[in-house]
Amino acid sequence: MPYMKGAGPSVVIALGGNALGNTPQEQLELVKNTARHIVDMVAEGINVIVTH
Repeated sequence: MPYMKGAGPSVVIALGGNALGNTPQEQLELVKNTARHIVDMVAEGINVIVTH
């Protein structure tokens, strides 16, 4: 699916290093929490760019 920028503001989210946790369980919980926030931003019309 091609990217189509919406009319809302844009944000860049950089994930890496400590943001991703140290253990597999910690990583899973942190990614789940982060994904919820990203979904909320997209639902509000914010253009989200995620980078590592």
